[in-house]
Amino acid sequence: MSRSTRGFGLIDVIVGTALMLVLFMALFGVLRASLTLSTLAKAKAAATELASSQMEYLHGLSYDAIGTVGGIPAGTVAQNATSTIDGISYGIRTYIVYADDPADGVGINDTNGITTDYKMGKVTVSYSIYGLTKSVVLASNFVPPGIEAATNGGTLSIHVVDATGAGMSGATVHIVNTALTPSVDFTTFSNATGFSVIDGAATSSQYQVFVSRSGYSSAQTYARVSPNVNPNPGYLTIAKNQTTGATFAIDKLATLTLASFSPAVTTMFTDAFASSANLASMNQTQVSGGTLTLASQPAPIGYALSGSARSISISPSGLDGWGILDASLTTPPGTTAVVRVDDGAGTPIPDAVLPGNSTGFSTFPVSLTGLATSSYPQLSLEALLSTNATTTAPTISSWSLSHTEGPLPLPNIAFTLTGAKTIGTDANNAPLYKTIVSDTTGAAATKTETLEWDVYTPSFGSSPLIESCTAAPYQLMPGTATTTALIFGTPTTNTLPVVVTTTAGDTIPNAKVVLTTGGYAATVPTSSCGFAYFSGLASSTYALTVSAPGHATTTVANVSVTGHAAATTVILP
Repeated sequence: MSRSTRGFGLIDVIVGTALMLVLFMALFGVLRASLTLSTLAKAKAAATELASSQMEYLHGLSYDAIGTVGGIPAGTVAQNATSTIDGISYGIRTYIVYADDPADGVGINDTNGITTDYKMGKVTVSYSIYGLTKSVVLASNFVPPGIEAATNGGTLSIHVVDATGAGMSGATVHIVNTALTPSVDFTTFSNATGFSVIDGAATSSQYQVFVSRSGYSSAQTYARVSPNVNPNPGYLTIAKNQTTGATFAIDKLATLTLASFSPAVTTMFTDAFASSANLASMNQTQVSGGTLTLASQPAPIGYALSGSARSISISPSGLDGWGILDASLTTPPGTTAVVRVDDGAGTPIPDAVLPGNSTGFSTFPVSLTGLATSSYPQLSLEALLSTNATTTAPTISSWSLSHTEGPLPLPNIAFTLTGAKTIGTDANNAPLYKTIVSDTTGAAATKTETLEWDVYTPSFGSSPLIESCTAAPYQLMPGTATTTALIFGTPTTNTLPVVVTTTAGDTIPNAKVVLTTGGYAATVPTSSCGFAYFSGLASSTYALTVSAPGHATTTVANVSVTGHAAATTVILP
C-alpha cells in the first residue's frame, strides 16, 4: 500500500485530538471572559442608572425637603433601600448632611455664625457579582434658594480617637434621638482626623451616640436609668447655635487566654506483690504470699538457682522528674537480690547515667533525680534473684518508684473578669464597670476572651488560686494577645513555694528545682514567671538544688518546711 492511501495512525489521532482540545479550551476561555466582562459592564450600568435616578429625585425635591428619614437634616428620603435588576441585588444608600462653606469661615470662625450654608448629598449604590463587591458613588451639593438661614439647631461634633488619643478615621458614628419628631437614627463616619461634625441638629438633650469599627472596641453614651443614675458619658445635649463636642476612644480588640491547671504532684508506683498484675515478665520467679521470689522446683530441689522479673512500664503523664527508688529485700545466707532500673523497653540504664545500675541496687533509697526525662520518659524495675542453697531463696516484699508530674490541665474553672473602665455610678456613688465577663475554662481547661484594652481584675469564686502567670490584674493593650496560666489547688498541710531569679532579679522560666530529704525527692520546673510549687510535704528540713541552662547549679540546704512555708528565693549566678 502506498503512503498516500494509508489511514491516520493512533498517534496522529491523539495529537489531532489534543490540538482540537487546546483550541476549544482557548475559545471557551475567551467566551467566558467575554461573558464576564459583559455581565460586569451591564451591572455597573444598572448601578449607575440607579444612582443617577436617585440623585435626580433629590434634585427634584424642594431644598427644605432634602433630607433622610431619621437623618440630620430630616426628610422623607430613605437612608437605605434595595433594588433587584436581572437577579442582581443593589443596595442604595443616601447620605445627606449640612455643609459649612469655607467662603465665610468655618465653625467658630464663620463670619455670620451660620454653619448650615448648604446641603451635601451622596448616593452610593453597592452590589456583588462573581464574589466581587463593587459600588458607584454620585455626589452633589444643594444650595438654598435664598440667603442662608439658621436652622434653629446646633452642631454636634464627635471626635473618635484611639488608645493614644490620636484621631481615628473610618469609624462608624451612629446617632439616635427618639425624643424628637421625627426621630433621628443616623449613621455617618469619622473623617481623616477622626471628626464627624453634624450641623443643623435639632435642639434636644437626648442624643445617643454609638461609635464602632470592625475589629475594634466600641464606645457610647448611656441613659440615666437605675442603677446607672450618674452615667458617664450621658446623653448629649444640643443647644441653639451652639456646638456640642464629645470624644470617644476605641481601639483594636485584644485577646486574653486563661488556662487552668492543677499543681505538680509527687506520686508513686508501688507493687506489694499481691499478684503478678504489675509484672511485665517473669523468668524462674513467682509471686507467692505477698513476695516476689525464685520459682519453686520439684523436691529435693526447693528453688531455681536464679531468676528475674521486670515491672510494667511506668509512663507518667506530664512527667517533671523521677524521684526515689525504694525496695524491701530479704536475703538469707547464700542468696542475693538486687533491683536494677531499666528504660521502658527493658534495657538497663547505663552506669554513666545511673552509677552502679549494671550490678543492681541492694541498699535503698536510691535517688533517680539525675535521670533526664527527655531521655527517659518511661522506666521499669528489674529484679535479679539468685541462691547457692536451693532450700532457701531471697524475697522482695515491695518496690516503689516516685515521680513528679504536672501541672496538669484542670477543666471547668469558673472565673469573672472585671475591667477598670466605668460607665457611671449608682445611687450610692459606687462605680459601674463597663466590662464584666463571667465564664469558665471549659472541658479543654482553656478559654480565650476577646476584650477591649483595659486592666482586668479576675476572681475565681471558691477555687483556691496558687499562681497566676502573668500576675493579676491583667493589663491588655490594643491588638495584643495575652496568655495566662492559672494553678488551682487546696493547699496541703505543708507546702513550699520557690522563686528562681538571676542576680539582676529577673525570674528564670523552666529552671529545674529538685527538693530532697531522706527518702523523698521531687522535681518541679519553674513557670514562665520563675515559680515552682511543692505540696504534699512532710514537716521536715529539705535541700533545694536548682539548675537552668546558662546558669550555675545552686544548692540551698536546711530549708525548713512547717505548714505553709514562705516563698524561698533562689538566685542563680
